[in-house]
Parts: sequence; C-alpha cells; structure tokens
Amino acid sequence: MSVRAAVTFVVVNASMSDLLRHCIAYSGDVDTVAAIALAAGSCSPEITQDLSENLLLTLENDAYGGDYLCELDRQLLRAFR
Repeated sequence: MSVRAAVTFVVVNASMSDLLRHCIAYSGDVDTVAAIALAAGSCSPEITQDLSENLLLTLENDAYGGDYLCELDRQLLRAFR
C-alpha cells in the first residue's frame, strides 16, 4: 500500500514540495510513503527540485540522521551509475 501510494504521488506531482505535501496528507504510513516518494522524485528530471534547503539544514543527526542518510545516498548513487 505504501509503495502504491508513493508511486501514485510521484506520477501526479510536478514538484518535490507538492509531492511532500501529498505524502503528509496521506492518512496511512506517512513517513514510509514520503521516504519512498521523495527518494524516487529526487532522481526524476521531470520533477522540480524545490524543497527548502532548511529541511536539510535542520535535519536531526542522530544515528540514523543526516550523515547516515547522506552516506546511503552516496552508496546508492555508486551502485546505480
């Protein structure tokens, strides 16, 4: 259900900010849907990358915070290039 919702939101939104708004408004597993949808949307040249830089700057940096996510991102990019 979460993947289906995420894919639907990616298909119907043209910007990351709209995509995030739709994920937040989702009444199910919001964080999972947003994680999947925003990851997919961030790789799409068809989706405007307009999320506020403040979202990244204020991200928590605990064990699974910002640094952890950046490292995952680097690993994924290396794996699929």
